[in-house]
Amino acid sequence: MVKGLSFVGRLASAGLLAALGWTLGQAPAYAQDAAFGRDVWLSQANCADCHGWLADGQPEDPRAPRGANLRDTVLTEEQLVEVILCGRPGTGMPHFDPRAYTDARCYGLTREQLGDATPGASDQTLTNRHAVGLARFILADFAGKGPPTSEDCTALLGEGNARCAALPRATP
Repeated sequence: MVKGLSFVGRLASAGLLAALGWTLGQAPAYAQDAAFGRDVWLSQANCADCHGWLADGQPEDPRAPRGANLRDTVLTEEQLVEVILCGRPGTGMPHFDPRAYTDARCYGLTREQLGDATPGASDQTLTNRHAVGLARFILADFAGKGPPTSEDCTALLGEGNARCAALPRATP
């Protein structure tokens, strides 16, 4: 571990690292979850259809409802997870939890209580791990970042992606 520390010191260091979610040779669990969430964003949940590839609320699919601009979100990780799994009542945001609204797990409400305001089910099913990863990715890569730039686009979609060329470059 750390050279020169006593056994007790090394043990304390290991405990601190573990408490922070680190082990030697690994990134923090938070970063791993955000990387997993990036993969979910790009390949599983079709988020870009409504929120846009860069989460700016500009739908990728013009037939899709306009999603929230996640670059402006003030939601916490816990709130984002609930929105992902439960959708947003009365809006086009679907739920990704197949058991949503069968009990009071979503906003403390059931399908019977919400009636016509119950969010529709997504074609995709996501687990809590998917939702946590997505929330962490959104908070790390989009929230509070301002309008998307070509650099943001390249970081997400890769070098040479045609979508990125139309975006402004970041100001120094």
